[in-house]
Amino acid sequence: MQYKIVPLTELRDEGIRDLAALHLSVMPTLLSDLGLPMVLRYYQVAQNDPSVIGFCTLSPSGELLGWAVGSPHPEKINSSLRRPFAWFLFQMLRLAFTRPLVLLQLAASVLLPPGHLQMERRAVELTYIGVALHQRDRGIGKELLHAFIEASRSRSYHSVLLSVETLNSPAISLYEKAGFRVIETYSEGHYRRHRMELVLA
Repeated sequence: MQYKIVPLTELRDEGIRDLAALHLSVMPTLLSDLGLPMVLRYYQVAQNDPSVIGFCTLSPSGELLGWAVGSPHPEKINSSLRRPFAWFLFQMLRLAFTRPLVLLQLAASVLLPPGHLQMERRAVELTYIGVALHQRDRGIGKELLHAFIEASRSRSYHSVLLSVETLNSPAISLYEKAGFRVIETYSEGHYRRHRMELVLA
């Protein structure tokens, strides 16, 4: 199947909604646990942040097949999810009644020791990369990862960092083949993750 890779900035509103839905369907993360409104808000913020590096893979018909997104300041995007505060408070109250354990996981994430996963000055974080289930094993993830790495190199970043679940063997294999190495293993609530780094030449 043919596809093209386009910058995240080229997606229209409908494409961002498709991206949020795809994230929910393939990405078992804390952000996903927070629900569609928070995931959608994340990508809306990311699309409008000039520091974000983001790519999407589209089929000839315009179907979203995969994506990769990251930033040198991931905490900046996360903090933007709290605005407007009334909207954020409503989302947290909704979770308190429907999925209270997610709030505990969020608290565990927020209360990590100071300096944990601190970003280097010239590093960029590959925050999310995913491919639709029916499009896997076709090289799309590899192409998206390559596009992200090359864009990071062109912006003169020293390294690319990412976190991955320790049980996610296919993703770990993809990253290792691209030159990433494990620099730390840590726990975040009930998640157990590797911290991986690729030093850019």
